[in-house]
Formats: sequence, structure tokens, C-alpha cells
Amino acid sequence: MEPKKIKLLKIFVSSTDVVDHALLYESIVRKAKEFGIAGGTAVKGAMGYGLSSELRNTRFFELVEKFPVILEFIDTPEKIEGFLKVILPWLDKQPKGCLVATEDVTAHLIKKGDTKK
Repeated sequence: MEPKKIKLLKIFVSSTDVVDHALLYESIVRKAKEFGIAGGTAVKGAMGYGLSSELRNTRFFELVEKFPVILEFIDTPEKIEGFLKVILPWLDKQPKGCLVATEDVTAHLIKKGDTKK
């Protein structure tokens, strides 16, 4: 395959952030699938901090487990920019901090998996 220029979208949020009474990170992944984004992943962070929050990790028991979540999505630049217009209002309304970043990346292999079970 010829290398292909695509865009990577990274979003850093907290596991306890919500939008419309649902977990924010789950809502964003579902919206990405609905929007037709080529691929997305939500990763639970073992430890992290942001500009306005304290250091968090998953070692200590809390009544409500709060941990960083990193969302990554990949698609064409046009598709990612269109998706950002949909989700930025959700993120902007969050009372806690978050970070949204994009970068240009090169895909060296894009292979669809076998859908047979």
C-alpha cells in the first residue's frame, strides 16, 4: 500500500465527565461511529493530571473511580474537522478541563479485519 496522509484526533477527558446524563467518553465514541469516523479507541489512563486538576491514578480506592481517558480517532482531515464541529460544544461545556489536539500522520497499512465469526 502507498503511504496515505490522514489525521489523528486525540481527546483527553476524565472518566467521570458526563454529557446529557451519559459518560462523555462513551458518548464521543458512539457519536464518532455514527458520524462514520474510520476508527476510534478509548484508553483508560493509569495515571495523569491536567492544568486544573490533581494527580490521579488507579492505585487508590475511591467511592467513584476517576481516571484519565484518552480518546483517539483517525480519518481524513475533512472527516475529523467535521466531527470536531459536532463534539467541541460538548467539550466546551465541561466544568472540568480537557484537551483536544490533532496531528497529521502517515498510514502505512490500512487493513480491514475479517468480519466472519
